[in-house]
Amino acid sequence: MKNLLLMLAMSVALISCQPPAEVDDLALFKENLSIAQKFLMTFTGDTDFDLYASMIHDSVTHTSPMYGVGEGGKEQLLGQGEFYMNGFENVSFEDAVWLPGVDNETLKANGGVRVYGTWKGQSKETGKSFALSAYHWMEIKDGKIFATGDFFDATGMMMAVAAE
Repeated sequence: MKNLLLMLAMSVALISCQPPAEVDDLALFKENLSIAQKFLMTFTGDTDFDLYASMIHDSVTHTSPMYGVGEGGKEQLLGQGEFYMNGFENVSFEDAVWLPGVDNETLKANGGVRVYGTWKGQSKETGKSFALSAYHWMEIKDGKIFATGDFFDATGMMMAVAAE
């Protein structure tokens, strides 16, 4: 009986020392990546405002790149998209580096998507070109953009393409 208890105790000790099974903590990121890519690409080539609008969650929060605008909701995000899609042409997003988002407290992948790259294009009004480094982050819920933010020099871009 003593030997049986000793073997049982050793078995429990060995099992508890085993590393946990591998979990793909990037699975949700991989799933959301295609949604985020599709969302940003609505600004390139033949822009698609209807697709863009359909990908935005009704309860979205958005941090604008425009000085003083801050955080807004769906109407702000739709307005920003419409402004860029109607005001610029030959737009491309180059040298994109797509990364997993992380929880701010645990620093573990949370399914969010981050990307940085260079936007290039022309102002429809002036014909002037721009090249702009940018960083975007997106959280996705129910297959739609639920929270997002853009970081780039929006004012500098507007000055670069302004009429003389």
